[in-house]
Amino acid sequence: MDKEKNISVTLKAPEENNKNGITISFGTMLRQMKRFFSLWIVISVVCALITFGFELIINQTTSSDTIMALISYNYDKVAKGLAPNGEELDVNKIKSPNIIESALTNLNIPLSYVEQVRRNIYIDGIVPKDSLDKISLYQDAYSKSSYGLEAIKALLSIDYFPSYYIINFDNNNADFNLDDGKKIIDEILNSYQNYFFTTYGYNEAFGNSMAVIDYKDYDYPAAIDVFKTALDELDLYISRLQVNDTIKFRSSKTGFNFDDIRRNIETIKSADLDALSAYITVNNVTNDKTELMTYYEYKIDNLEHDFKVTESELASITNSIENYEKDTMHIFGSIDTTDETTLSQESEKYDELIAQKITTQTKYSSQKSMIEYYKSRIKDLDSKNDKKDGDVELVKSRLDNLYGKINDIIQIATDTSDEYYANVVFENAFNILVPATGNEYTIQAQGILKPVIIAEAAIVFIYIAYAFISTIIIEYKKKSLKAE
Repeated sequence: MDKEKNISVTLKAPEENNKNGITISFGTMLRQMKRFFSLWIVISVVCALITFGFELIINQTTSSDTIMALISYNYDKVAKGLAPNGEELDVNKIKSPNIIESALTNLNIPLSYVEQVRRNIYIDGIVPKDSLDKISLYQDAYSKSSYGLEAIKALLSIDYFPSYYIINFDNNNADFNLDDGKKIIDEILNSYQNYFFTTYGYNEAFGNSMAVIDYKDYDYPAAIDVFKTALDELDLYISRLQVNDTIKFRSSKTGFNFDDIRRNIETIKSADLDALSAYITVNNVTNDKTELMTYYEYKIDNLEHDFKVTESELASITNSIENYEKDTMHIFGSIDTTDETTLSQESEKYDELIAQKITTQTKYSSQKSMIEYYKSRIKDLDSKNDKKDGDVELVKSRLDNLYGKINDIIQIATDTSDEYYANVVFENAFNILVPATGNEYTIQAQGILKPVIIAEAAIVFIYIAYAFISTIIIEYKKKSLKAE
């Protein structure tokens, strides 16, 4: 019962005798495996942990995705890389410190993270499709020409500016989790949108600058001039908006369109301002006639100088318009063919010249009218008697009433133009097409376990092989002892 039972395998050389044969006992091999079992377990666990950890780090690093958002600009000048005011469009303003500070403040995140967030925002432009189509069209046409592709490419290089941009944010590098990273990017884009509309789309400064005028700081005739200048500037501003208003926009807030506002301005000027000006002139209502005449002479000198400059500008613009030719491009075929294609380019420059002429013409007429007006005022002051107390009180009352009417029309013009910019000009000027999106780190279990399984299989093979070799050595030693 106690006698050990062994299953033996005999290894022997291919000779007829069996003197060199070795009998391997499975019992002995199992004892060897048991002997190294603890060591095998320790090595297997350590190897599995090291392999798993290494693969985990590799998979994390290569599978992490940044947070992305998509924005677009949609207005006339963006195709030239310009902001609505004609200056260069700086898309990197999105990640400027003041925009990020505003966003973090709204999210109650410490401002110490501003630089950390800014360094991990990347902005990539998308090439416009029409530019790609145009490039393809030209290349196809040029490839059929015998004049040399490179030379024609150099002649007609195509400039383009993206109107779509991808905003990337590496939230992990910035030490923010996915949800916080999305909130930060969304809030940054909202803050930038507010900045964009405030900078380019609204005109509160115009209304505010007009409203702070205090006519009481001026003599009565000069107060009339102040009101006239304010109304002329307002009319010029509205006329510029009206030129581009092809839909006859009417404000839902004020009920006015630009035609209504200009008619109201004209009514105030003719029915109120001119009438009061005539009364002041006829009754010579002034606090200091000599000082006022000196003031008018000074205004005439300045206006005559400006008038000459404006006259020259108007002549130059008119001449440019008369001699302007729309851009055309001729694409010729090869020498052996008579194919010819003519492409007409958009004449945006021509439209700009027309707009400049309208503005300059209005300025020219206004300056000419003001020169004649001041000359007539000097003549009237020189020939009239001094003011009367009753006239002064009446003028003060009418100036107060006129001041209220001017402030009212300025407010109407401001509200109407703001709504026009917001709902027409800049309705889609800046859009957040796709809010911040992103995924958490993804770890592929199959990709990680495969190396671990391979490593463990290798250790098992080494373990069994080592036990087998140890058994052979033991059995060989036993046989050697018996032989002695």
